[in-house]
Amino acid sequence: MLESTIDISLIFRFGIKCFGVFALIFLAAVFTPKIAEYIDKWKETHRKENTVQHPQTKETYHVRSIYELPPEPEQPKKKAAVRRKK
Repeated sequence: MLESTIDISLIFRFGIKCFGVFALIFLAAVFTPKIAEYIDKWKETHRKENTVQHPQTKETYHVRSIYELPPEPEQPKKKAAVRRKK
């Protein structure tokens, strides 16, 4: 017949592995903002003005981050429509 006992060393090894996984999650949660802050500082000190001119229209395009909003399109102002009374 099968024994249904669990060895204490098995429980201890399982506990150590769970603790290790939780420790890795904790370290990732603590150090991710610090790494991001370091990368932001590094980007500010090493940033170049990345511009490119379109060959046909001679407009200057700027390279932007994916998080920056696109510039507002310049639209000519429309004249107000005046209704005529009948």
